[in-house]
Amino acid sequence: MSRTLHLLRPSLLAAAITLSSLPTLALAQSYQLPAAPLASTLSRIASEAGIVLSIDPALTSGKTAQPVQGEYEPMAALNAALQGSGLQLVQSTAGSYSLAPADGVTLPSSDINAQGEADGSADAGYRSENVKNVGALGGMRLQDTPFSMSVVSKELLQNTQATSTDDVFKRNPFTQLYSPKSAGYASAVAIRGFGGAGNLSIANDGLRYSTGYDSGNYVEEMEQIEILTGLSGFLYGPASPGGLVNYVLKRPTYERYNSVTLGNAGGENYYLHGDFGGPIDDAGVFAYRVNVLTQDGETAIDMQKRRREMISLALDWNVSDDLLIQFDASHKKSETRGLTSYWYFGDQSFRPDADDLDNDKLYSQKWAFSDSEHDRVGSRFNWQLDDVFTLRGALGYSQYTQEYTYTGPTVYSAGSYTQPLYAFAPVETEETSGNLFLDAAFATGSIGHKTTVGYQGNVVRARDYTDYVPYPGPQYNDVVGTPSSFDETPQVDKPSYSIGHGDQRLSSRTQSDNFLVGDVITFNEQWSSILGLTHTRIKTYSNDFVWAEAFGYAETATTYNESETSPNVSLVYKPLPWLTTYATYIEGLQAGGVAPNTALNAGAAMAPEVSEQYEVGVKASVGEALLTLALFNIDKPNAYTNGAGYYVQDGRQENNGLEFGITGKVLPELTLVGGLTLLDPEVKKSSVAANEGQKPTNVASQLAKLYAEYDINAVPGFAVTGGAYYTGKQYSDEANQHSLPSFTTFDAGARYRIPVADNNVTLRANVSNLANKSYWLNSSYLGDPRTLTFSAQLEF
Repeated sequence: MSRTLHLLRPSLLAAAITLSSLPTLALAQSYQLPAAPLASTLSRIASEAGIVLSIDPALTSGKTAQPVQGEYEPMAALNAALQGSGLQLVQSTAGSYSLAPADGVTLPSSDINAQGEADGSADAGYRSENVKNVGALGGMRLQDTPFSMSVVSKELLQNTQATSTDDVFKRNPFTQLYSPKSAGYASAVAIRGFGGAGNLSIANDGLRYSTGYDSGNYVEEMEQIEILTGLSGFLYGPASPGGLVNYVLKRPTYERYNSVTLGNAGGENYYLHGDFGGPIDDAGVFAYRVNVLTQDGETAIDMQKRRREMISLALDWNVSDDLLIQFDASHKKSETRGLTSYWYFGDQSFRPDADDLDNDKLYSQKWAFSDSEHDRVGSRFNWQLDDVFTLRGALGYSQYTQEYTYTGPTVYSAGSYTQPLYAFAPVETEETSGNLFLDAAFATGSIGHKTTVGYQGNVVRARDYTDYVPYPGPQYNDVVGTPSSFDETPQVDKPSYSIGHGDQRLSSRTQSDNFLVGDVITFNEQWSSILGLTHTRIKTYSNDFVWAEAFGYAETATTYNESETSPNVSLVYKPLPWLTTYATYIEGLQAGGVAPNTALNAGAAMAPEVSEQYEVGVKASVGEALLTLALFNIDKPNAYTNGAGYYVQDGRQENNGLEFGITGKVLPELTLVGGLTLLDPEVKKSSVAANEGQKPTNVASQLAKLYAEYDINAVPGFAVTGGAYYTGKQYSDEANQHSLPSFTTFDAGARYRIPVADNNVTLRANVSNLANKSYWLNSSYLGDPRTLTFSAQLEF
């Protein structure tokens, strides 16, 4: 595959792929909009659906929208709101819409009372029609985005009983889980061959946050999770070239909604989750959404305990016909005892087979812990200034504290391991993120434009204690005292030490500023383009005083101030309404990596990196399913911990690959969600000859995942579920002399939805890793054991 894709690269922007003709299905989504000012209702529906709609205030002044409550396709929802207004939608040749007096003309044909499947629901095969936030571009129709994207809906999160983003990345065919949350880190995945601990680029409702912030994202407060694979610099600012995950927070409902779920996340770990929303006043000017969570107990891993708590609040304020202001705030706390074991091998030849270990045993100490506490507050607004211009912006502030101690099993001889102590004082971090965009929807002749200019930025400040680690001793000392054989899991008392009582100082500060201009150009019904230019600046300050204090050397401060102007060029061709083809070229600047605690230069910040990507793709609505295909080439600087123990940037990493996805119903009773990734990653221009041309570590060249549901028609509301998840071979050393075997795990479960009076009760159960397969997740972690989860949800 490598040779083929190299030959493709110069001509990627000209590639086009066609499929056989099949009809499209217009999917609906759920609306709970009360009677409200007409312009406000129309603007909200159009914005969420990615429809370009120009509104003349003179036409809508004093008019009230009809209630839109139920499940509608977006255009039908607009028409429902317009009923009785004397206005109609008029479509331009550029594909945008405006309002005009009806003058007795019947509104465009559409059965506004037809109840279709809600967007992203099980009835719709979990297929989502719209992406809530494509970065600076705002909402767009999923099929028309010239990027590889997948959407995980709220109902899919509920029906798979997801209690962690690990459950999402396990099932997504484009993401390879790197380290589990139970190891004490933020989400870590490999996407398109780029991975590492805490590497995941994230956003909340399009507002960028740093990777460390992700441990404060709970799936229980999410409406949907949008996974973009590949470069995203033009859309979101500096980010990992592998991809970015946008978490869409639950928004207020305009009809009373109550849900309570009692569940088990595995072992003796139980949780209670409440989700409540509704209008505050009769006019629907104010509305709210509250989510609360408590979770505690021992997990499926012996002696490991997990505790979480959350309360989150979202408010909507419909200030006027044209202005919507939203607020959100949350408090979250997470505690894990008995961290999932992080394995380190001085020589990869000493690694035992996974079958020789027990995947439900703790190879670290039960007092090893990770604690985090997150507080967030934010606001955003959308203001339609006139029939051309819209101003939108957001501002968020977060404070969080993280502290952890672990005893990672360390192997320096065959058949035995030690447990050195790694203890760290709390790190206090605060982040401020914001964006401001001005959109203009207009036409030049027959060509439509949606032009965006704006800014997005993020500032992260971390403060450390001068006594960050207990050194000399007991840091790095074996807490057990003697090596243990692999069939032993000894537990000892926690050693005595004191940290986190010294002075606090600023240890790092990173600021990213992103100024951009972009234009979504619609030439006609078949051809469109996205042109964008972004100027990015990254300023970084890092000080290693925590290590200098411990080891007795002079502290060193590192600073970077780098900027880059990067283009985005996308061409979209729709030969048929159900078929979209695209080609995209994008560049991006990202902050350099930070040396991990296991490196001799721990905490050192690397220089910012510039990456580039070519991609061509196809998206097709086939029956009730969405099929996607993308070919890509990404080139970026390579960073790793070398043989001498130092974290370095050395050479380049070039990844070529293919992604295929399917979401939807392939039969009326059968839903499939999954796909595959084929990857050819390669290290180039390395100063270490043995690494030249090799594969990066902990990256699988093949992923194939499929989740399925089958509705049993004889028992209404009953469905059987299951999944198969394959991860290919991975190399565990830079020279590619040692590898980890591929593995496949299976899930099986069932769901039963029971109407009770005017309410619904849903019972769910699932067994993951059904065969209790023992496997290495990657070079550092064992895979999870067989785990039973179950829950009962009451909606009333």
